[in-house]
Amino acid sequence: MAFQITKEWVIDLSDDFERRVEDEKLIFWKTGITVILAAFSLPENTSKLELLNRIQKKLPKDALETLVSTKGEVVGLGYTQIEELKGEYRRLSLTTFTASDTSCLQAAFYLDDPDDLNWAKAIWESLVYHPDVKNETPAKV
Repeated sequence: MAFQITKEWVIDLSDDFERRVEDEKLIFWKTGITVILAAFSLPENTSKLELLNRIQKKLPKDALETLVSTKGEVVGLGYTQIEELKGEYRRLSLTTFTASDTSCLQAAFYLDDPDDLNWAKAIWESLVYHPDVKNETPAKV
């Protein structure tokens, strides 16, 4: 099922996910998987590649894998890492940043089962970006 995140961003998740908004983040969850989404405008005078280069310099040193994606007008950067919760509980996370010329969508996938990583990567790759067309000149008929 397609969920509109912002005017520009859409994510396709199965309809068995619960959802809520918390601290300006959209959170989807079901047993074993949590997805947290946050969209923001690109900083003034910063291109999407500059933004991702800045983010890449701040990636955690314990990242297991770094991912790069390009699809049409958007570019993406992601990384995986093991997160420890409550001292004993560990889960795999995939954190991604997908940037257009005007905005960036940050997505964090928290996975109790590492076998869900390919699913999380596929969801990231399938994010849909629709440019905000309000400033474009209408086509002449």
